[in-house]
Amino acid sequence: MSLTRKALCGVLGMVVAGLALAMPGQAGAQQALVVLKKADYTPLTNSRAKVSKWWAEEVEKRTGGKVKIEYFPAETLLKAADIFEGTRSGVADIGVWVQAYNPAVSPISALFTLPGISPTFRPAIRAVHELVYTSDFSYFRDELRKLGVEPLYSWGVADQELISTKPLASIAALKGLKVRVIGREWPKLVSAHGGTPVAMPWPEVYEALSRGTLDANVGFVTANRDSKLYEVAKHHTRIRLGAPAGPLAIMNKQAWDRLPAEAQKAMREVGREFTERLADVYDKEVQEAVKEMEAKGVRFYEWSAEDRAKLQASMEGVWEAWAREAEAKGIPGREAMRRYVELQKKHSR
Repeated sequence: MSLTRKALCGVLGMVVAGLALAMPGQAGAQQALVVLKKADYTPLTNSRAKVSKWWAEEVEKRTGGKVKIEYFPAETLLKAADIFEGTRSGVADIGVWVQAYNPAVSPISALFTLPGISPTFRPAIRAVHELVYTSDFSYFRDELRKLGVEPLYSWGVADQELISTKPLASIAALKGLKVRVIGREWPKLVSAHGGTPVAMPWPEVYEALSRGTLDANVGFVTANRDSKLYEVAKHHTRIRLGAPAGPLAIMNKQAWDRLPAEAQKAMREVGREFTERLADVYDKEVQEAVKEMEAKGVRFYEWSAEDRAKLQASMEGVWEAWAREAEAKGIPGREAMRRYVELQKKHSR
């Protein structure tokens, strides 16, 4: 019996030892799984939000499940205006950020949302990607890194236009109109033509239009459709205000630095593909959105060539004022603007 007990003890000892050796390996496997929280402010009915979710899922696939991204749309983690600070401080690991909501943060990034500076979305987003991520002009990424975030990929909107509760058949109709805009430059454009600019995050626009706190919203066609603004605003003015392509997805810098190199590479690759996928979506959906809103009773307007020329001159005046102000603060705004315009021409060929 004693020998049997010894034998049993030996076997049990081997089992315990085996378990002890196995446990660290299991713990290591669990630690290899990085879980990141991604904050977005738009609901998943929004076309861009759907592609944003695709980015998160694709990163998980390409890292073999080693990086899992929990996606929080529709301000379920952070409000739109809080995304930069919430990402920088670590409430979210990744944030879909609009610089115009925080104009004091990364002032040079306001370049991309200047009225009309990005006429067509695909060349614009390609130009942003090259300028921010791969060119020798490192000011954008250096500035953001100093602020505690890593730029991940660029996104944007297409066909920025006016949707309103009353007809806007000419530039003169802007006088006295309460128009929702964001950032520091768009209010100047609205004010120059007698309108009253109103700063407001996107999720609040529907209710404001329905209550009359707003008369009009500067937004892109697909988002106006996705957010059902046509239910409360039956007039859409297509005046080619541009397709701002400079908003960024950002990541907490410390969380980025902790990622393995292969995970960082996967995020960069999927980010580049994101830009093309989003452009494809916009190409298809803008016309679909116009048809759908027309069927819902929305009337579309175009301005005369004379009014368009007046608007263009006003927009270019805003660009020049922005560059002058940036240079006065030691920000290379004029050089950034020159490169951006040239890169758009390059990517339009």
